[in-house]
Amino acid sequence: MTVIEQAWKKVPTVSAKFLLILFPILTLTTLGFSAIFFYSKYNELRGALRDRIEAVAEINAVALSSSLWTVDVPAIRNNIQAISVNRELLCIEVEDELADGYFAWPGADCRPFAGHEAVRRVIQVQTRRLGTLTLHFSYATVDEQIRQEVVNTLWLLSLMLFGTVVTALAAHRLTIGVPLGRLIDSIRAAEQDHVRRPVQWVSADELGRVIAAYNGMLVRLDEEEAALRQSEERLGLAIAATRSSVWDYDLRTGQYWWSKEFPALLGYGPNELAMTAETWGALIHPDEMRRVVAESRRRLRDKAVAYTSIYRMRRRDGRWAWIEDRSTALRNVEGTAIRLTGTMSDVTERMQAERDLARERNVLQITLDNTDQGIIMVDRNLRVVMSNRRAAELLDVPAEFLATNPLFPDIVRIQRDRGAFEEFSIDPDLELEQVAAIPDQPFAFKRRRPDGTIIEVRSNPLPEGGFVRTFTDVTVEARSAEEVFNAMEALETAYADLKETQDSLVQAEKMASLALLVAGVAHEINTPVGIAYGCSTHLASKTRALTEAFEKGAMKKSDLVAYVAAAGESSRLIEQNLTRAAELIQSFKRVAVDQTSQERRRFELRTYLEEIITSLGPRLRKSPHKVAIECPDDIKMDSYPGALSQIITNLVINALTHAFHDQAEGRMALTVEETPEEEVEIRFSDDGAGIPADNLSRVFEPFFTTKRGTGGSGLGLHIVFNLVTQSLGGRISVDSTPQRGTTFVVRIPKSAPRMTESAEAPAGEPDEMPAETPAEMPSGMEPAGTPAGTVMA
Repeated sequence: MTVIEQAWKKVPTVSAKFLLILFPILTLTTLGFSAIFFYSKYNELRGALRDRIEAVAEINAVALSSSLWTVDVPAIRNNIQAISVNRELLCIEVEDELADGYFAWPGADCRPFAGHEAVRRVIQVQTRRLGTLTLHFSYATVDEQIRQEVVNTLWLLSLMLFGTVVTALAAHRLTIGVPLGRLIDSIRAAEQDHVRRPVQWVSADELGRVIAAYNGMLVRLDEEEAALRQSEERLGLAIAATRSSVWDYDLRTGQYWWSKEFPALLGYGPNELAMTAETWGALIHPDEMRRVVAESRRRLRDKAVAYTSIYRMRRRDGRWAWIEDRSTALRNVEGTAIRLTGTMSDVTERMQAERDLARERNVLQITLDNTDQGIIMVDRNLRVVMSNRRAAELLDVPAEFLATNPLFPDIVRIQRDRGAFEEFSIDPDLELEQVAAIPDQPFAFKRRRPDGTIIEVRSNPLPEGGFVRTFTDVTVEARSAEEVFNAMEALETAYADLKETQDSLVQAEKMASLALLVAGVAHEINTPVGIAYGCSTHLASKTRALTEAFEKGAMKKSDLVAYVAAAGESSRLIEQNLTRAAELIQSFKRVAVDQTSQERRRFELRTYLEEIITSLGPRLRKSPHKVAIECPDDIKMDSYPGALSQIITNLVINALTHAFHDQAEGRMALTVEETPEEEVEIRFSDDGAGIPADNLSRVFEPFFTTKRGTGGSGLGLHIVFNLVTQSLGGRISVDSTPQRGTTFVVRIPKSAPRMTESAEAPAGEPDEMPAETPAEMPSGMEPAGTPAGTVMA
């Protein structure tokens, strides 16, 4: 690499390189063309000057001919003086060859100018030569003119060169510098800040196409990264959902790697297990170590690709977890395994389920063997796949023979050989033995055996082919029927007791809500009444002191002023707190009456919801959780407020009981919207733990609760469901995602359907609750309105 190449590579900017190329080329080109131009012009000016001098010499030679002929010296000198006006002339010589005369200008002779250019012309008259005219001249004027023009031209060329460079730099910046700078900034931002910003530049030239390709590449990279992140998220979710882990073992280097889910499967933290084969081996159950090692060696030795093994591994808490290990071997061209990759999944629940299933099958078989009814199952090939001991007895075949899963026609043949069928009897099994066709309809018949025993046979086809057949000894059918009748009576009695118990529990649940309301009354009213009582006692003591001072004649004006101020403030506090107590009593009275009756009345929905939440204030203030109400002010309801109060109360209590286990501060929201169908949609939501998917379909079932041992009755949401669907004529749904909260959606008509008279109003109670009259309120107190907006309890 030459010095010039090294220096060229060190030039920092494209603009500098552009100038290093443009400036010399422009300079040399301009100077070259200018030199050629001025050289040509210089020669042209010299030729023109010489032609002019020759013309002057030619004209003056003719003019001097007459003067020389007459030897008119003054005329000759005047002629020479006239010729000297030409600035280019240095010296003028006139020689008179006839008279040997010599005339010169400006000196005595022209020998000092012998080295300069000269034009000589002969002076003659007709054909006779008289003398010569010699004009000595120089090109100084031409040189000066050329020099001046060169200087002016150089200035002009300098200005043009400067303008050309500036224009070129501006054009370079607009066409190359700006988009290239934006491209560089975008690349640096992507490298340093990891932020991809497209270059804001649109152009049809090559750089514009490069930037468009770069922006397209950024879009593709973003799309590919988004797809990769989505794929990684899906893989992570799939691994987390299946409780699996990914592992990789390089047999060439001995490097072992597993994903972060593997330590979590065993209860360890992400960095608590070293990623080595020794760590993996140390966690395997000792009883299964030999088998697992043998299977691992088989993976390396066999030519198969995929393997599956199930073994136990020790958890951090000392328990054993069943792990299903699925692996794939990567082999070289010789077939030698060089790498193992696979997944490890926690299948403890599945293994437990399989053990439970095997145990249940054993229990089922024992149960079937001990039942008084014979049962057999026959597949589509007429082969017995399941039977019990009682079936062998009622079929009168050896139990050992039935345990070998024989064909059903073989059983019929043995029965016929043993005389199990009466002579000339029409038994469906005899036809089945001959036709070997599987019945596709259920049927039942009774078979009388020769010993007088009557067997009831019932056959039901299976969807996949085959049938299930039961054999029952109905000899003592009458006694069995009586026992069944007694059992039905006992069942009906138990059901009636269960319904009565359920009604009692529902009533207890309602009374519990009323008890909560009473506690709210006591707690809420205690504060304003206590303040009013304190103010009244303070005012009484001030009155006594003023009275004593008046009786003693020691009362001052300042004492009276202080008393008036204290009386005014005490009266204001007493009035304010008693007004608050009256408002609370009104609110609690309406809610309490509503909860203890099923009366129908008109009410404003928002005001009533706020009264319900107010009645739950003591319970809510014991917890850090809040309830927000968002409801329009103009919704009028003609419905059963008691049912609505019970619904809202149960939803709030249910959320406090189940939604916020360890949550520091939870939020509940009551959102109300009107629908075009003259209904209101009440949406109660919380941001708590949510409901598992397995329990979501059972939340409205009676007695279903996950808090059986901690006070949950399992009737709260069942009561809500009944009140919504039956009392208010609406519908309710629930939606929940674990760890993301639960939402109950209640849609009820603004005008509820009429209940039956017995359900709508208890006997002896009026149909509608009388409105409060001003006489029932303390003097000067009016019901206080509730400000619009969201109310937090």
